Amino acid sequence: EQIGLLVDKIIVTKPECMIAGIGVSAPGPLDAVTGHILEIATLKGWENTPIVEMLEARLGQNVAIENDGLAAALGEWRHGAGKGLTHFVYVTVSTGIGGGVVADGRLLRGRRGMACHVGHMSIDPNGPRCGCGNPGCWEAIASGTALARRAQVAMMGDPASTLHSGPQPIDAGAIFAAARHGDGTALKLVNEEARWLGIGLVNLLHLYSPEKIVLGGGLSQRLDLMRAGIEAEISAHAM
Repeated sequence: EQIGLLVDKIIVTKPECMIAGIGVSAPGPLDAVTGHILEIATLKGWENTPIVEMLEARLGQNVAIENDGLAAALGEWRHGAGKGLTHFVYVTVSTGIGGGVVADGRLLRGRRGMACHVGHMSIDPNGPRCGCGNPGCWEAIASGTALARRAQVAMMGDPASTLHSGPQPIDAGAIFAAARHGDGTALKLVNEEARWLGIGLVNLLHLYSPEKIVLGGGLSQRLDLMRAGIEAEISAHAM
């Protein structure tokens, strides 16, 4: 409904504006060819939703859908930190982990536009079960949600931690804030997060040999606390 109101407003206020179509980015997995959202592990209720068909009927415009990680990678490639590069990887670390890849000067989309679900590569077969159903996905271990989940367990073993005085349930922002103030448990959690991110980034370096990896999402705003740990992991294990 909000998209419809926006389109109507553009047409009314700028009648000379020709709308070629509407692009929608959404978490996946989704089928960019048929225009269906298949299932979103971090957002229930969207299973098998024909989102393109629904929006085209409502708006009277051509609609295309793209995985949000691929769309973000495309944006960074055209206008941001990946501009001018021929090979680069974008990774967003937030509620989940997603991303996109530019290889040999083109966005890698794969069959049905479903390539580059980087958050669902398994990095620990004995790790926690991911929302996708598989054990040990990078998303299940290193996302902001996973970090907060580990913090809940860690707090139980440290009654003196300042994390207890923060927002409950604890979130990633509070963990990094406590780490900046020297909280031991928070610092340990941040160091663990840097290690897990580094492990995943090493895999991406080996898979795609990019000129640059760009990190986005909420946790990227706290990169200063994790940079040394991430770089150490990459230095130790990347070919």
